[in-house]
Amino acid sequence: MSKSVVDASREAVTAQEDWALAREKRMHEIILKIASDGLHVLDARGNLVTMSDSFCVSLGYERSELLGKHISFWDPSFPPGVFEERMGSLRETNDQTFESQYRRKNGQFIDVEVHARGFQVEGEGLLFCSSRDISVRKQSESLIRLQAGALNNSVNAIAIADATLPDFPLVYVNPAFERITGYSSVEAIGHNCRFLQREDRAQPELMAVRMALMSGVPVKATVRNYHKDGRMFWNRFQIAPVHDKEGVLTHFVAIINDVTERKLSDDYIRLVSQVFLHADESIFITDPEGHIIETNPAFTRTTGYSREEVLGRNPGFLQSGRHDPDFFSNLWTTVLEQGHWSGEIWNRRKNGEIYPDKLTLSVVRNEDDTILSIVCVSSDITVLKEQQNELEMIALHDVLTGLPNRALLNDRLTMALADARRFDKKMALCFIDLDGFKPINDRFGHDKGDQVLMAVAQRMTATLRATDTVARLGGDEFVVVLSEVSSEQELIVTLQRIMTAIALPHTFGDQEVVVSSSLGVTVYPDDEVDAETLLRHADQAMYRAKGKGRNCFHFFDVVDERNAHLRTEGRTRIEQALESNELELYYQPKVHLGTGQVLGVEALIRWNHPQQGVLLPREFLPMIENTDVETRISEWVIETAFKQREDWKALGLDFGVSVNLPARHLHTPGFSEFIGRMMQRYPTDLVPDFELEVLESVALWDIPQVTQAMEACRQHGVSFAIDDFGTGYASLDYLRRLPVSVIKIDQSFVQDMLTDREDFAIVEVVINLAEVFRKEAIAEGVETEEQGLALIFLGCTQAQGFGIARPMPAPQVADWCRQYQPPLSWQKASKNPPARLSSRPDKIDWSQYTLGSEN
Repeated sequence: MSKSVVDASREAVTAQEDWALAREKRMHEIILKIASDGLHVLDARGNLVTMSDSFCVSLGYERSELLGKHISFWDPSFPPGVFEERMGSLRETNDQTFESQYRRKNGQFIDVEVHARGFQVEGEGLLFCSSRDISVRKQSESLIRLQAGALNNSVNAIAIADATLPDFPLVYVNPAFERITGYSSVEAIGHNCRFLQREDRAQPELMAVRMALMSGVPVKATVRNYHKDGRMFWNRFQIAPVHDKEGVLTHFVAIINDVTERKLSDDYIRLVSQVFLHADESIFITDPEGHIIETNPAFTRTTGYSREEVLGRNPGFLQSGRHDPDFFSNLWTTVLEQGHWSGEIWNRRKNGEIYPDKLTLSVVRNEDDTILSIVCVSSDITVLKEQQNELEMIALHDVLTGLPNRALLNDRLTMALADARRFDKKMALCFIDLDGFKPINDRFGHDKGDQVLMAVAQRMTATLRATDTVARLGGDEFVVVLSEVSSEQELIVTLQRIMTAIALPHTFGDQEVVVSSSLGVTVYPDDEVDAETLLRHADQAMYRAKGKGRNCFHFFDVVDERNAHLRTEGRTRIEQALESNELELYYQPKVHLGTGQVLGVEALIRWNHPQQGVLLPREFLPMIENTDVETRISEWVIETAFKQREDWKALGLDFGVSVNLPARHLHTPGFSEFIGRMMQRYPTDLVPDFELEVLESVALWDIPQVTQAMEACRQHGVSFAIDDFGTGYASLDYLRRLPVSVIKIDQSFVQDMLTDREDFAIVEVVINLAEVFRKEAIAEGVETEEQGLALIFLGCTQAQGFGIARPMPAPQVADWCRQYQPPLSWQKASKNPPARLSSRPDKIDWSQYTLGSEN
């Protein structure tokens, strides 16, 4: 065979292959265009490679708007990272089918069923997805669940019978049916409802029901049925036929109610009619429109009106005039809506006498729930009221002075508070204790002491308004409720009047005695608490007045009380958080700016609050400052950091951990021993690799004591750092004497060093001081590449801050350490820093160091 023939043959094969590929490509394009399902292909990162027209239509986008978009663009359940995990599982299972929600261009979501299969093209992993809109199916399923829930939770018994089978057997009963009849669904289904009548099937109503069922028309009836336990109950039901879309009768639906009590009420009424005639209570009955249709003999005895005089009249002629129209409007509204009303009312007899009446109104309804009548039963409680008033006077008033006692005071105070809230006004509560009252009793006897108490009560009552309340709690303690206070000045004038009235002399023969008073005052709504707490606060303020020298008044300090309460609540909640494992340590790496070497991490506490999310230290640590709770938290932080350091050591991560140490914990007896136990429990080959950070203000608190505490801890192998250096007033001598290894430059200086010449100077001085005193300097708060460059130029190569890494949970630290690389500008600058850096950092063109740093 000649070469030309071979070449021609090869060309023919190639052309045939090209034609086949083009044909296959065209078929794929046609499939993508005409496919009803949303076909789309994603690459390994979740970006859209190609799609069918129906996919674009389902989302409302043009093809150009979707191409290259990440799957999270239309499916929020696949944020970056989650998709990669799903791709990994597809490599094992090859395909998956799942439901999701796609977001359309107009913001609406559609329910979809997605079938995904992974495949390879020229070594590249791709994911073929086919999505189908199942919104209608989802809505149908939801409707079915809703209907099933309505049937199962209906308070009415519901039964469904199959109309296509002989004898119409039950196919469904709801829980209410089981409750009313006593039969379970298993026992009822498959049987005709006749089993509920047992042998009592000759009821006339049942024949009408059977005729209606045979005719396929709705029917209502009331029949006798029998509970599974044998007792009879009256069953009122409605049966409706159900037809399919062709009009064929398929089922009967029955709604069943137990009306036994209503049926028996007729017998009850007959019994009551005998009671009606002979009752001692006054009874009259009205029609639904409120006209009297019957009275009993006791009505005539109570009101003076004969039966004939009132028949057909509205009972409004009994009104005394003491109740406004709203009272009766609300009364009748309650009667009609709730079926009854009971209470006391003032009525008028025929002779004009007004008397108190205990009245009960009850609505009588028929089986259709229509109002038949209203029964009014009343009792003349004149004698009872007189006795009650006498008892209330004894129960609610102080026997000696006649003033309200504690019980009535509580009622008056509650009413005053409600009035203040309703009308948005201020009221005041004053707790009064007489100064020097006991010597009067001792010198002149209790009779004379009682005279003083009665005189004080009369004077205070005469001094105040009728709307105010003066009460005696007992002994020489009084309480005044000032129902309305317009201003602080007015209140002070009123308090002075009270004190002046109390201080008027009392004459016993030829002798005069004077008593003064100490007043504690609190004002609502400045002190917005309940009545009991308001009284307690006024009592506390009274003791403050006593402490000030007596014969004066003192106002309750709401802010101090509220802050103390909040601190107490906060401490308790934080203790609970510690017990409930809601606290967690985050770690912020400290690195060498030039090499990126991780020098250590700083442990920073976080609170995973169940309601408020992750809380930072400044949001909860102030509540436990200088308390035992703070020490407990500090011990937990230290031990947790020790444990974590050991875990990292097992992973081959050899760097130190530092924690912030509260002043109280440093000076707690036995602290150095605690550190020693931790070092023994969690040993390490690195010395030292555990650092305690102490605020500069704490370090300067008591230099000898602080130095002693630090030295004791250093004996166990820990080191110390001064945190937030530059914010205090440390002298050079203190810096030389303190046994610290590290000085941490406060982030407030670092963050503004490039724009504030003074902050820049402070940073430079601290770095130089650290060098002079042979201590390491670490800069906090590095957030930008330029700040890191400036620190390197100033000779500080150790730093931490958001520009390097944010604090992170412990499980993330190892990955971060393996991946972190410092900016190239830092690497270059650390190898070749400039000879001199301008003292005007704001004038430096930092781009010359950062731009082109890759070259």
